[in-house]
Amino acid sequence: MPWVSIPASDARVRYVGRTYRSESGVVFAHPGVTVRASFFGDAVRMRLDDAGPGGDVGTNHFDIAVDGAPPTLLAVRPGQGSYVLATGLPVGLHTVEVIKRTESMVGVSTLLSLDVHGEFREPPPSHTGLRMEFVGDSITCAYSTDATFIPALAFSGIPSFTSKNQNPRRGYAWLTAKALGAEATFVCYSGHGVYRNLDQTTSGLIPAIYERAVPDHPAAWDFSTGSPDVIVLNAGTNDTLAGTGTAAFLPDEAAFKSAYRAFLARLRALHPRAHIICTLGSMTDGFKRQEQQGVVTSVHAGEWISQLVAERRQQGDTRIHRHAMAVQNRFMDGVGEDWHPSAATHQKMAESLSRFIQDVVRP
Repeated sequence: MPWVSIPASDARVRYVGRTYRSESGVVFAHPGVTVRASFFGDAVRMRLDDAGPGGDVGTNHFDIAVDGAPPTLLAVRPGQGSYVLATGLPVGLHTVEVIKRTESMVGVSTLLSLDVHGEFREPPPSHTGLRMEFVGDSITCAYSTDATFIPALAFSGIPSFTSKNQNPRRGYAWLTAKALGAEATFVCYSGHGVYRNLDQTTSGLIPAIYERAVPDHPAAWDFSTGSPDVIVLNAGTNDTLAGTGTAAFLPDEAAFKSAYRAFLARLRALHPRAHIICTLGSMTDGFKRQEQQGVVTSVHAGEWISQLVAERRQQGDTRIHRHAMAVQNRFMDGVGEDWHPSAATHQKMAESLSRFIQDVVRP
């Protein structure tokens, strides 16, 4: 059998998640973006141009699954490269699935082509059931779900981010979709917020990222491709946690509400029939306090979100809902890198959210 190559834009290659076509291939960055193809033969490989700089933080990782078997982990190199996805298979009909584990801050990937030792067939059928979209920050990106640490004290040292430990399959979003038999797409970016980012910058906010196929790239996302049935918005953690050591330690209620309210209006305009679930967590429920010269001041972004959801429902939007996510129990369930939720916490988050959707959204 000969080797046969097709470009990444070929109709026999199917994508789940946000992508756009460039002159060289198909570009994507969000975690969970999935590439699927079917072929008759005994081997498959891909050509990829990767913008990740490499190293512990900047190496993109992919899960490679053939015929539904447990995935194998693939770390890719900076620049162009060819990667064997499977070889020595029994000659016959096979399906290969390539899932991006790492997020946009690790690096953008461009699939150039797929090659099979055999011949390509029509791709696996598209999903026809529930479609879900998860929008948020590092928690939705499944930051460090493959590493768990049990802190000895509240201020114990916890390792920082390494890209190999980011695994959307163990994140609450993927697990929720799996429990509901849904197809999931992700629009998320670590450290980004609704009105301010964790570093207090205001560029690349989540509402702006939502308009793009790939964060930090100019290509707009084509919303005419269809709307999800359910949108889960888990945003506000970075707005809450930002400001350490500054006069802006507490988030600004007016600024947060204005940005969040506008984003909800935009989501509804784009997706008139979608159920929108607003949640927050589980690194914080939105409460934050400070004490200065004996005076205690506190705010609660979670309550602001509840108020905004109630506001829209009073205006007649019955397809918007507020879900309360429990704050992580760091000493019982452990934490991931940089104190992010552990896989055990993500499992609890998924169970809570799945029940909520089944009880409230799909009675």
